[in-house]
Amino acid sequence: MRLQPDALSRRHFLAAGTVAAGAALLGACGGGDDDDTATTDSSDTTGPEDDEGYSLIGFLAQGVLAAGGRSRVPFGLGDKDGLLPVDRVPEALDVRVIDQTNSRASNAVRVARHAEGLERAYFPLELTFDKPGVYTLQAEFEGAPAELTVQASPDSEVKLVRPGVQLPAVETPTVADARGVDPICTREPSCPLHDVTVAEALQAGRPLALLIATPAFCQITICGPVLDILLDVMGDHPGVSYLHAEVYTQPDVNLDTFTPVVTQLGLPHEPVLVLVGADGIVTERLDVIFDRVELDAKLTALRG
Repeated sequence: MRLQPDALSRRHFLAAGTVAAGAALLGACGGGDDDDTATTDSSDTTGPEDDEGYSLIGFLAQGVLAAGGRSRVPFGLGDKDGLLPVDRVPEALDVRVIDQTNSRASNAVRVARHAEGLERAYFPLELTFDKPGVYTLQAEFEGAPAELTVQASPDSEVKLVRPGVQLPAVETPTVADARGVDPICTREPSCPLHDVTVAEALQAGRPLALLIATPAFCQITICGPVLDILLDVMGDHPGVSYLHAEVYTQPDVNLDTFTPVVTQLGLPHEPVLVLVGADGIVTERLDVIFDRVELDAKLTALRG
């Protein structure tokens, strides 16, 4: 099942999508959804068949990982009842990547737990898929195996903006010109990151951090208050332009019409933080979830 913005229901779009060869729909940023229990469809391959033991729970939509380039795959650790609380999650997991021929595609990689400022922990695995195909991430927790299946697509088939490509010069809403978006910020109170458009920020020739998110829906469970985390951290990283763009044109009226930034960047899930160099080239994409520690490191790298 390939999710595209123009065909997504409210639940699917805000559910942090589906894992690529599975489909674990998570109540990540759904309006009013405060349940962190994963629900799955019949094609889910991310958990144990007997509902016992543990699984790696993926947060990404299908078709967003491109082979040949660096990818970030965030995932959580859960059991049959959903994501485990932070105090039950280990400080790190050793993750192996197995390709579709059941050959080891990488040695074990230690991935640190992240949860600073969040209610749930996650693990951001960074790797490069050498070629398109289905891969299995394998780890072990409390003596039991835990797995997640993901798919790397040919680069030409990935619509979502990603590292190495030019960020589109989108005319996003501003305080001076809402461009039909109401409200331009669902955070209460509104955030101060709406003074210029993406196009204007790119013309300034400075590094840019662009967050596409619906803060009213990103308060708990999977994604957490990512806009608040960005606001807290950005003061430590001067010299970077910071912008926030909403997902829906009128979230209080309907959740079927998306803002231009969603379609032009090819977003199948939210939130998404895009980091862009002074040359306008995307350097990082943080999908669905990030904490203060990871964000601080990424902004440090962005500033050079």
